[in-house]
Amino acid sequence: MKKFILSSLLLSIAVMVTGCGSEKQENGKKTLKLALWDANQKPVIEEILKKYEEKNPNVKIIVEITPFSQYWTKLETAATGGQLQDIFWINAPHFKKYVQGNMLLPLDDLVESKKIESSKFPQGMIKMYTYNKKLYAAPKDIDTTALWYNKDIFNKYNIDLPNENWTWENMIDAAKEIKVKSGLYGLAFSFEGQEDYYEIVSQFGGRILSEDKKTSGYGMEETKNAIGEIQNLIKEGVIPTLEEVADTKSSDLFQSEKVAMTYSGSWMITPYMKNEIINKKIDIAKLPIKKKDAAIIHGLGYGIYSKTKYPEIAKEVVTFLSSKTAHDIQGKSGIVIPARIDSQKLWENSYENLNLKGYSKMLPNGIEYPASLNTAKWEEIQREYLNKVWLGEMDAPNACDEINKKINEILASEN
Repeated sequence: MKKFILSSLLLSIAVMVTGCGSEKQENGKKTLKLALWDANQKPVIEEILKKYEEKNPNVKIIVEITPFSQYWTKLETAATGGQLQDIFWINAPHFKKYVQGNMLLPLDDLVESKKIESSKFPQGMIKMYTYNKKLYAAPKDIDTTALWYNKDIFNKYNIDLPNENWTWENMIDAAKEIKVKSGLYGLAFSFEGQEDYYEIVSQFGGRILSEDKKTSGYGMEETKNAIGEIQNLIKEGVIPTLEEVADTKSSDLFQSEKVAMTYSGSWMITPYMKNEIINKKIDIAKLPIKKKDAAIIHGLGYGIYSKTKYPEIAKEVVTFLSSKTAHDIQGKSGIVIPARIDSQKLWENSYENLNLKGYSKMLPNGIEYPASLNTAKWEEIQREYLNKVWLGEMDAPNACDEINKKINEILASEN
């Protein structure tokens, strides 16, 4: 997941006395704006909104896309000037700062009236976007990680394909065998967190943050073992180095058939399936089991700008976006996993030749994405020391001890 430091947000919001959101009317219609960052999802979102507009002809919703690399900076600027879009995507690493900055309208009245059916969503997601017992974002989608593999490479070298009963050792043995027989890497990681070492730490029984998010998990032996295992795989040449994936991302190595397996988040389904070189050669399995059958889960929410000109209309829109109708459309598209549990079966069937259950089977044991008020601060520390591990400049236990100490200092200042 991506990062930013919302440096001036809390102060700027605190001193703001007015706000306007979308005040514009076009052809007599009340116009609201919805901000998102993924252009791949725009057609699906617009299809959903069209259905809302058909029932509410006096409302027009404009979808505005900002690339992720600029999204949070642009939102901060808009918020400072009181011009933030009426509805916008929010994620866990940024949620607490936005809600404490008084940027998000509480939605607890929609939950109480059952307009947002909170029981239809994974409770981890409801918890993710709840603050002081109030829901501040309607769950949109849920994501997790699975093991992607190239069937042609496995078959060419007569190696058994991954399956749902695979252990960590099965995966590593297969990766080593592929490397010996083909010269290709059998496995690649991105070293970016959620798609690999967050997952591996979870599989080894460790944590990035404690369940209450008050302490670091880097002091746990299980966490140290997981980080040490990745370091050993680099040393042994089983997986590409940090320098190699810095030049060519692990997902790109997989798509160019230079690696047989990789961990990828569910948001990579569409890019992989659009790749005509590999889309008929690849499939998905759930993550292999080490100590625990676990994975990190995350997901986006729809938030409403607290100073929108049209709070009641925005609530109606978000209510519709959280409905089964909306989530069914999202599920059928196959683009992301719908957050509504009763729409996920449609998503599983959205690609005929893909085992999308490789993802959905990870959801019941999902661990909430690690985030706190100052996520960006401690993630930078985590990245700094883990890069030293991946580069062989520091051993895993010592690096974890340093990360543990520094993250605990940050978390203590939050509480």
